Amino acid sequence: MARLRRPGALEIRPVRAVRRLLSATCRRVLLRAALLLTALLVGATPGPGATGPVGTVEELRLEKFVMPQFPAFTRLTGQQRGVVTVAIGRDAEGRVTDLLVLDSTDARLTESVRDAVSEWRFARPANQPSVLGPVVPLVRFLFKADGIAMTTPPTGNAAGRSIETAPVVLPTLADLDGDMKPLQQIFPAWRSRPRDVSADATVTMKYFIDEEGRVRVPVVLESSAPELGEAALHAIAQWRYPPPRVNGRPTIAIDLQTFQFVAAENAGGRKAK
Repeated sequence: MARLRRPGALEIRPVRAVRRLLSATCRRVLLRAALLLTALLVGATPGPGATGPVGTVEELRLEKFVMPQFPAFTRLTGQQRGVVTVAIGRDAEGRVTDLLVLDSTDARLTESVRDAVSEWRFARPANQPSVLGPVVPLVRFLFKADGIAMTTPPTGNAAGRSIETAPVVLPTLADLDGDMKPLQQIFPAWRSRPRDVSADATVTMKYFIDEEGRVRVPVVLESSAPELGEAALHAIAQWRYPPPRVNGRPTIAIDLQTFQFVAAENAGGRKAK
């Protein structure tokens, strides 16, 4: 059984960006070898007003990599540049399970990114808590006439002169219009306590909420046991919220939740607070 404990508001802070420009020749070489993808660690901050980065950039090995292609029809229309920024979800086996588009300049470029990233395979184990913090791959694809570049976009209040360098700024539930109480809550099933885990165990998670109120790309920040983290991931993926809005406009939001697993004799039933 699980009780729900809600921490304070979550805010994304700036982290160091790393850029790798891939020419056509270089792409052909990389397709025959494993690629080290630069991924962004997005972590919770101590609270409003905090400054400075709260994570570091960690390189994640990809066992399989496919580069998006610049659609020929898009080039023929005279479009020579474009940007797509995505958050990537994956399971413990390294398979890509979700791809959330955070911004895009063209739907055809978005489809190209979806087709390519769906074939990626991360080195195992993936989507597990790290001693450095949670890993949420945020990747920005820069489509240009002379090739495609991949970067990790800045986050928080970092300044950007163009969409190519614009930061990813996402509201928390406290920033949204109206009541954002979940419309559907499924609690993790705990059928038996894992060994070496106390009677009261916790799992803290972070996730996006898309424009339709669905939970996307959830990650485990902390877990008393891997089994509990997997149960929490399965449950949170089924949550539903009202469609998030800021000043009446659809948006993607981010939230943080902690599940507390309590032994039946202590809990007296499943509760939430």
